[in-house]
Amino acid sequence: MDHLPDENRRYKDVDYWDERYRVEQSFDWFGDFSKFKHLLENLINKDDSILVLGCGNSSMSGEMYDAGYRRITNIDYSSVCVDAMAARHAHCPGMTWRQMDARQLDFPDASFDIVLEKATLDAMLVEEKDPWKVSPQTACLIHQVLKECDQRSIKSSYAAGGPPHSQPAVSM
Repeated sequence: MDHLPDENRRYKDVDYWDERYRVEQSFDWFGDFSKFKHLLENLINKDDSILVLGCGNSSMSGEMYDAGYRRITNIDYSSVCVDAMAARHAHCPGMTWRQMDARQLDFPDASFDIVLEKATLDAMLVEEKDPWKVSPQTACLIHQVLKECDQRSIKSSYAAGGPPHSQPAVSM
């Protein structure tokens, strides 16, 4: 992990991510699609509309596309990341890439069947005092994100502080 910030709170800064994505080609928090495939295949239909929050430069969306999931919208608030990933996956019709802050989503409610996140909430919540009792502002943020989803959300993290405090979870 060559690109760790000096302080965890930098995970909230777009400048940190822009700098990181200028030099880092790919990184998969908690593992690539193969680590989650056995779970996702039972929960996501190939024709579901999927929103990937904080897609980063992960191989997950590309691998999901290769596995037959064709309606994937990826967002990240780093334009450096979005531009690079859109170019890398230009050959994937139906998969889109948008620069957007997950705290201020620009989609109508219930636009997606599935909202997927893999460590994005950890990065957004690094300043929470207790990862198991989030602030009212954070609870509101999570509720707003889930309104984008028509039916189901799948998350691999929901705790501030990073991997030592994260727990895999599926929310249906």
